[in-house]
Parts: sequence; structure tokens; C-alpha cells
Amino acid sequence: MKLSLESNSDINEIISYDDNHVVIRPRNNSDLLRLEESFILTPTLIVPKKRISDVVEPDELDYLKTLEPEVLILTKTAGQQLSPHALVKFSQQSMGVESMLIGAACRTYNLLAAEGRHVVLIVRFD
Repeated sequence: MKLSLESNSDINEIISYDDNHVVIRPRNNSDLLRLEESFILTPTLIVPKKRISDVVEPDELDYLKTLEPEVLILTKTAGQQLSPHALVKFSQQSMGVESMLIGAACRTYNLLAAEGRHVVLIVRFD
């Protein structure tokens, strides 16, 4: 699906997505980037080929904490939920986390990023 928002060159913004890829306009760059493997996106950072496991290992949690998210959004497939154990790990680190289908996750990321919020989007293609 193609998104139609006002362009903001100061942030990484999602231009389009489907179940197999996401197209991003990197901040301060007019070239588009198509990602087909799992990645992490913030308004100022693109981390391609980065996957966070279902159980959220301690080193993964430490890495996410260095990104200092106000809101952490994880993509999921239909019917998939974060494990209670993973939710507890995020809660113990005072990290708010939401799990959404890719469409809702991309739209929410763009909205929060455009508002100046420090949102971290974790997209998993698996």
C-alpha cells in the first residue's frame, strides 16, 4: 500500500509497504530504499538486516534500550502476539511496546515520527 503523507525530509519516512517489503525515504535524501529483510527504523536511523527474536534476548533488549524509544512498535502476523515473558522484559526496562500488523505499524510509525516522537519500529519478515 502506498502512503500519502506530506513529506518530511528531516525524518526517515515510510512511503509504501506490503507483506514482503517496505519502501523508505531516508532522511535528507530523495532516493528511496526498498527493504525486504527484517529491519529496525527510527526517525534518524535505519538498521537493515536486523532481527529481534520472539523471546527478546538480553543483548537484543540492551540494543533496543540504546535507541531510547518513547514507543516501540513490533510488527506481527495475524493472530501472533508477544509472549507474556517478552512483555515483562520490556516492562522491566520501562519500555512501552505495541504489536501491530505491518500496515498499522507503518502508519503509526509515520504519524508518531512526524509529531517528533522518538518511535522505534521493528519490522520482521518471517
